[in-house]
Amino acid sequence: MWVNVDILMTHDVCGPGAIGIFNKEFGEDAKVWDRENVVIIPDHYIFTTDERANCNVDMLRDFCTEQNIKYFYDIKDLGNFKIWLHHLFDAKGFFLTWLLPKKDIADLERSCWVQTHTRTAGAFGQFATGIGNTDAGFVLGTGKLLLKILLHS
Repeated sequence: MWVNVDILMTHDVCGPGAIGIFNKEFGEDAKVWDRENVVIIPDHYIFTTDERANCNVDMLRDFCTEQNIKYFYDIKDLGNFKIWLHHLFDAKGFFLTWLLPKKDIADLERSCWVQTHTRTAGAFGQFATGIGNTDAGFVLGTGKLLLKILLHS
C-alpha cells in the first residue's frame, strides 16, 4: 500500500545515507517533496571531535541549507544544550502539529531507536515506522512510502 508521508525525520547517523540515495536517484539539483515536513536533527555525533563523525553533521548542514529545510535543529552552542533527539520530536510539537486522524509519519530510525521513537506516535493517535536509507531517500523525493500490510485470518 502506498501512503503519503506527513513527516520524515532523520539524524546524523542515517541522514547522510538517505541524502546520498536522494541525490543519486533524483539528481543533485532535485528538491525534497516538502521542505516543511522534513525534520533533521544532529544528535549522535555532536559531542565528538572525530573528523569523520563531524563530517556527517556537516553533510546535514549543507543539505539543509541547499534544500532550505525549515526544521533543522543544529546544535551550535554545546554549553547551552538543552534537548536531545529522544525528546525533541515530541517536545517541539511535531506529533501535535500534525495531529489529525489517519496521518502517516515515516521516522527514519534503526531498529533499536524505533523502540523509543516510533511508539510515541501511538500516544498521539498516529502511525510511525522505522525505514531504511533507500526508502528514506525515496520519501525525500516523493513524499510517498510503500508499506506491506499483512492480514492474519
